[in-house]
Amino acid sequence: MDEGLGEDAAAANDALVSGLADELSRRLTNSDPVPPPPQTDSGGSLKPPPRILCEERHDCTVDDADLRSIDHGLVSKWRQKEKLKTTSVALVLCLNIGVDPPDVIKISPCARLECWVDPMSAQPAKALEHIGKNLQAQYERWQPRAKYKMHLDPTVEDVKKLCLSCRRNAKNERVLFHYNGHGVPRPTANGEVWVFNSRYTQYIPLSIYELQSWLGTPCIYVLDCSAAGLIISAIRQLLEQQRSSEAMR
Repeated sequence: MDEGLGEDAAAANDALVSGLADELSRRLTNSDPVPPPPQTDSGGSLKPPPRILCEERHDCTVDDADLRSIDHGLVSKWRQKEKLKTTSVALVLCLNIGVDPPDVIKISPCARLECWVDPMSAQPAKALEHIGKNLQAQYERWQPRAKYKMHLDPTVEDVKKLCLSCRRNAKNERVLFHYNGHGVPRPTANGEVWVFNSRYTQYIPLSIYELQSWLGTPCIYVLDCSAAGLIISAIRQLLEQQRSSEAMR
């Protein structure tokens, strides 16, 4: 009986040794491949390793991902149902070249260029026209299909006709209103910007409330003047008043 147990143990030991030898031989035969050298760019610096995106959200197509986001309400909360286009642009420049506003304190050196044009490089009328053309050209690079209308050193009536015409042409689309007030006093605390009378002898205030009623919505306001934050505060007050009146109805 003892001899049988000894023979079984010896056979098991031989089998274990044989298995270990086979495993060692297999590993020596199937050695791991040599890793490739790290990639470098033309300057010799190491490139970052490739990033593998293997999460579940990366397995679906773009359309499936969009549909899934919409189903969960992640996109529908902020995405507009219909895209608006800026189809009409109103450019209003109040520069009155050669005459400084009464509240301007000149420093030296100071910025002089308007749309990359020195206002003193030519006659005031020609310089003003050149500045207006440059401003329109810059906007046309961004939106070449929009209809552009410009008034240089306008009166209140000129601005009104311009705004009403732009809103009529744009219909329900967006209007962009650009105001350059570097040749008039700074806006008032009541939200008034300045234009001219017909003889250019007085500065005439123009309320932002009137502008808003002429331009309607939707509209973008670009206010290129000193203390433009005063106008923004007035617009916010106007919006709050409109919301309050709508809530009371």
